[in-house]
Amino acid sequence: MKISILIVTMALLAAVLPLAISKAEGSASIELTPTESHHVAKLNSDQPYVAGFHVIAEDLRVLDSVDATAITVSFPSTETSHFSSASWLGAGMFVQAQDHFFRNVDYGFYTMLVVDAQSNLFIDLGLHQTRESTPPLHMPTSEIMYAYTWRMSGVDLATPVTLFARWTSDGFVHYSISASGNNVTLTSVNVAGLPNCENIIRDFFVGNWVVDQFPFSRYVDYFQFGVVSPEITADTHWTVHLREPKMLRGTEWAPVSEAWSVEGAISYLDWDWKWGGAPYFGVDAQSYNDPLEDPHEVVFVYNGRSLIPGRVLWENHYSSNVDDTVATAWLSLDQAFRARLTYIFPISLVVLAIFSQRLECKVREAIARCASKRSSPLDVRSGSVC
Repeated sequence: MKISILIVTMALLAAVLPLAISKAEGSASIELTPTESHHVAKLNSDQPYVAGFHVIAEDLRVLDSVDATAITVSFPSTETSHFSSASWLGAGMFVQAQDHFFRNVDYGFYTMLVVDAQSNLFIDLGLHQTRESTPPLHMPTSEIMYAYTWRMSGVDLATPVTLFARWTSDGFVHYSISASGNNVTLTSVNVAGLPNCENIIRDFFVGNWVVDQFPFSRYVDYFQFGVVSPEITADTHWTVHLREPKMLRGTEWAPVSEAWSVEGAISYLDWDWKWGGAPYFGVDAQSYNDPLEDPHEVVFVYNGRSLIPGRVLWENHYSSNVDDTVATAWLSLDQAFRARLTYIFPISLVVLAIFSQRLECKVREAIARCASKRSSPLDVRSGSVC
C-alpha cells in the first residue's frame, strides 16, 4: 500500500512539475492554470482558418528542417462581447513533422494563444498524427496524440505573447512562452515515446512542396501561422497580430523572410490533411512589407473582405527593379489563380460531364432519326450521307 501511494505521489509531482518550473522562471504576475477545456485546431473540418506560410523559393519546391519555431501573438482592439457564447479565437503557429519509416505518416503540431467570449486567455497546444490515403486499400485517418490547455491570467489581450516549440535531441518537444519580459516553461512532451510515434523525425519542417501538378495544384506549406475558430466570428470587433515568425537552426534564430497567404480549404500539411478545413470568409490581412516598419508582421482583421490565397504578405528583398515587381505580382496572381482552381476545377468537371452526356444524347437521337429515314447509309436521291 505504501509503495502504491508513493507511486501516485510521484506521478502527481511529475504532472505539476512543469507549472512549478514556470512560476520559478517567470513572474508572479503571470499565472497558468491547467484545464481540460481544450481549444483544438482541427484538421479537414468545418473550422474557418486563414494564415500566412513560410516560403523558401517562389516555385514552392524547396523544404528544410529546423529545431524550433516561434511566433508572437496579440489581440489588440478586440471586443469579445460580440463573440457567440461558446466561440473562441485562436492564433499561433501550425507546423509539420514527418516519419522516417512510413512515408504516409505525418505529424501536425499546433501552438496557440486563445481568447474566448468572456475575454479569458488560454494557451493551447497539441499534436495530430495523420495517415495519408493509400488507394484502394486505406482512406486517410488522423488521431490526436495529445492536447494541453492552460488558462492564463495577469496578461491582457493587447500584450504580445511569444510562443515557442523546440525539439530536443532525445525526442521531447519543449513548449514555453514569453510575455512582458518573463519566460515561462509550459511542459516538455516525450513525443518519440508516444504510441506509434517512435519513428518521428525530430525536426519541424519548413518551406513548401508541390504534391499535385497543375491544374489540380496541391501545395504543402509546412510552417503556417494564422487564425482559427470553431465558427466565423463575423463582426469588426476583433484583430489578431502575428509578428516575427522565426525558426531555430542549431543556436541561431532566423526570421521567416518571405510569407504568402493561404486559407482553410487549401492549407495542406501533407497530401490529404489541412489545417481548419474551411475558408475564413470576411477576414483580410494587413502587412507592411516595408523595412521602415516591422516587415515580419501580419494583422488579420474581419472587415468583410476575404483574403486571396497566394498573396505576398512580405518578401525577402526590397527592390525598385520593375521586372522584380512584375514578377512578384505575377507569382501572387498565379498562386491566387491556382488556389481558386481548387474550387473551380471540380465544378468544371461536373459541367463538362453534363455537357458530354447531353452531346451523346443528341448524337444518339440524330443517328436514330437517320436510321428511321433510310434503308442504306447512302441516300441516292439527295446524294448525301444522313
